[in-house]
Formats: sequence, structure tokens, C-alpha cells
Amino acid sequence: MTKNEAIKRVNTALGSGVLNERNTHWASVVPYAGDEGWWINIPLSQFKQDIHILLSSEKAKVFRHLKIRASEILSPAMKFRCKDQVADVFISAANTRKLADVLTGGTKHNFSKHVIAEYRF
Repeated sequence: MTKNEAIKRVNTALGSGVLNERNTHWASVVPYAGDEGWWINIPLSQFKQDIHILLSSEKAKVFRHLKIRASEILSPAMKFRCKDQVADVFISAANTRKLADVLTGGTKHNFSKHVIAEYRF
């Protein structure tokens, strides 16, 4: 599954072209420090608009669509570890019910409340 294929699949399911290259972040599971999960880097300025995140797991043959609504996270610089005005997030794949940012320096934000849908491929 690629980012463009996933965007097309979600847009088809939604019946509109809501997701696009600019408002959608894509991540595949990668190993990190004895864990596996998804790396996402979101410019802080993007939190003023809707953000779509697609988390793909080739092993599970599934991807999840997450949506953070515009201004839902008012102070992302206080919520996530940041570098150069970019939120640096690592969501652990260890517990897919609690999709939590596990990086030190953040607040362990739980992304499970942002899940819109899950798609098998």
C-alpha cells in the first residue's frame, strides 16, 4: 500500500476528495529502540487546519485513517517533542487500541480518539 493508493481508497469511501497530498501524513511501521511504530513529522502551522494521518502496517495488512480537527490541539509545541517548528511523533504499534506517542519530551498523547476508520488491504 502506498500513500496515494490509501488516499484514493479513503476518498472513495468518503465519497469526496477530502484527503490530498498537502493535508495527509503517511507512515509505515518501522523498528525503533526495541519497539515498532510510526514516525510522523507535522509542521506546527498545520495544526490550524484539519490533519489526516494514515498509519500503515504491511504485516497486519491494514491502515488506519486518523483525523485531527483544525485547532483541536491548541498548543502542539507543548504537547509533542518539537524540532525546527515540527512536531516529532513516534506512535507505538505495541498497543493499537492506545495509539500513543511514546517519545520523551512529549505528553504521551493518545491518538486512538482520532481514528476515523480502518481499512484492510
